[in-house]
Amino acid sequence: MEQSFVYVGRQPILNKNKKIVAYEILYRKRIESFACIEDENQATSRVIVNIFNNIGLKNLTGGKKTFINVNRDILFQEIFDFIQTENLVIEILENTPAEEKLIKRIKELKSRGFCFALDDFADTEDTQKLLPYADYVKIDLLQTEERYLPELVSKLKRMGKILVAEKVESYDTFRKVSSLGFDMYQGYFFARPTVISHRRFDPYEITLLNLLKTLNRKNVSIDEIENIIKSDVHITFNLLKFVNSAYFSFSSRIKTIRHAIMMLGVEKLKVWVLLMLYADAKIGGIDSPLLELALIRAKIMENISKSINQGENFPEIAFLTGVLSLIDVLLGLPKEEILSDLNIDESIKEALLEEKGTLGEMIKLCEHLEAGDFVSLKNELKKVGIGVDDFFKAEEQAVLYVEEIKQKILKGAD
Repeated sequence: MEQSFVYVGRQPILNKNKKIVAYEILYRKRIESFACIEDENQATSRVIVNIFNNIGLKNLTGGKKTFINVNRDILFQEIFDFIQTENLVIEILENTPAEEKLIKRIKELKSRGFCFALDDFADTEDTQKLLPYADYVKIDLLQTEERYLPELVSKLKRMGKILVAEKVESYDTFRKVSSLGFDMYQGYFFARPTVISHRRFDPYEITLLNLLKTLNRKNVSIDEIENIIKSDVHITFNLLKFVNSAYFSFSSRIKTIRHAIMMLGVEKLKVWVLLMLYADAKIGGIDSPLLELALIRAKIMENISKSINQGENFPEIAFLTGVLSLIDVLLGLPKEEILSDLNIDESIKEALLEEKGTLGEMIKLCEHLEAGDFVSLKNELKKVGIGVDDFFKAEEQAVLYVEEIKQKILKGAD
């Protein structure tokens, strides 16, 4: 019998300041079964078991609120007797009948500390019965007419509900609905803001960009790198915090910039500069969804590149390409303009500008995953020669890696 795999992904949920405040956990099944009727009970059970027994909720979401879709049958299973209630939000699926037995079970779980959300909310007889027990209400913007939103939001806010706008797929949509009273936002709008040409950079960003340009020159000297870093106190502090973080666990503390440069090397410094640019963007700081998306892309590409025979340094090149793939969104400038100043490998430029070559195909894989286009993802995986299960495993590992990066490196945890 063919083994069945379920891997865990996640989608960030943001506040009005575009900072990550929660996650919805998603399950990844075999692509061949996406068009088939799925056993939801089995899939949800696997997700819960994977989170609590194998991965750990804190490792997966860094202690933030965690939303998990649960259907009626799962609510009555004993699995909830063995998991912690802290930061867990149980999403009741749309079209769930508000039976007396179900309401009794929800009351029981709420008395033990569980929080509930109504998913894809529509004003029906059933949802009216369930509303008193819901802490969160999620409204799908693609399924709700815009003219009804103000009244609906106002009504739910008067009831004390925390409102989550779902399917916020563009920055324009976010700007439209953010004034209505929503508390949280879910979707990939943060990766699609309008590109503004020739925006003004602050001195910190200019120094980081100059450092990136210098690092991409051939035969660059340590003196040059050191002088640029020393010119900005903020950059100096962040670099020393980075190399002395728990991520590296060096035997003794590194106290000088020159020593830090020598310990890291040029390639790791390049990635660090890009991380600092993403982390300090005005879209959430350490909890920037753009930083998270870029890192997940980069780590997926690095993971799957190890099974592609493209040379010894190919995983490092793939990681750098993934991080750079959203640099235009970060800086608000066209990729052509940014890359013209960076002396990077032509294969990376070709991938970023035209999505050509193996690196370009790998970027497409990440884009299909983010868009939920699993048919295109399956076709693209065949081109690259990557197995479906290997790809989803790479995603799961990337999610855990991102949390480790955020906790250990960017926060300088010991």
